[in-house]
Amino acid sequence: MAENKNGVRYILIALCLVALAVILWKISGVVTVAFGGIVGAAVLRGLALPLSRRTKLSEGWSITIVLIGLIVIFGLTGYLFGQQIADQTTQLERLVPQAVRDITTSLQKSKLGSTLVERVKQSADDSSVLSHLGLAAGALVGGIADALLIFFLSVYFAYNPREYLDGFLRLVPPRYRRRVESALVDSGEALLKWLLAQLSAMVVIGLLVGTGMAFLGLPLALLLGVVAGLLEFIPVVGALLFTIPGVLVAFTQGPETALYALLIYVGVQQLESNVVIPLFQRWAVRLPPAITLLSVVIGGILLSAPGVVFATPLTVVVMTLVKHLYVEDMLEHQRRKPV
Repeated sequence: MAENKNGVRYILIALCLVALAVILWKISGVVTVAFGGIVGAAVLRGLALPLSRRTKLSEGWSITIVLIGLIVIFGLTGYLFGQQIADQTTQLERLVPQAVRDITTSLQKSKLGSTLVERVKQSADDSSVLSHLGLAAGALVGGIADALLIFFLSVYFAYNPREYLDGFLRLVPPRYRRRVESALVDSGEALLKWLLAQLSAMVVIGLLVGTGMAFLGLPLALLLGVVAGLLEFIPVVGALLFTIPGVLVAFTQGPETALYALLIYVGVQQLESNVVIPLFQRWAVRLPPAITLLSVVIGGILLSAPGVVFATPLTVVVMTLVKHLYVEDMLEHQRRKPV
């Protein structure tokens, strides 16, 4: 009789887990935005807590000072470089199609290249282009709305994380609450360390790319550096994404310049993989490259662009939770039991 009751209980638990997975899938957009708020809150608290410890200010005042400081920094950056970046963005919109036309002309000089160009033209008709433009415009508007929502969620989560943590723990059976709380706190610390390491790497990569493009004399060096720094947040895939516009812009100056630009990007990526990332991740969570790439691919398939952006920080949190709640608490605990 007891075995039947246990069997029914396990079936009910499995059904509840399946139902929870379906619900999360249906509201995946909301979950992604909420996790974005958690990431933003981790950044704010990561900057505010050291200030609080050194100045003896409360956490709330420290977060307020950090927020004001970030707003001032972004405002000054926009005032000093906003017009230049806007002009270079307009110029990039003109140069990239020009580079594509130049590459197309070069390819058409060979039989294989001409065949490839014809295949691409046949697969891209006018109706599909218009529909893609409409989807892109809708995604842009939705992305701006999500970014604003993530900002406000980040502020709310940063000011009073304990309230939300306690509310979540009330959903956990009492005997597991202390263990789950410890795992969540450790995952938050792991996420914070990863974020600080990644933000530092973003600054370094942006400076390296911008300096390299300026050395080549490209007209959009500042914008290309900014793009490289921002896309560095997406491991592995981001490096490929910020290389393409740089090489295309360089191609407008000639194939030789494009080759030099490609070599600079390859050199920067080698520095990133072998020096920058290992240097900053000495005190942060280190993710194996294969797991990082798979997380980005899976995030893109399941959640589209937001999934690609937040795939790696989500993987950091999941790996930490699995380590504490499954590997250490279950597997290691069972191994320590006498046989």
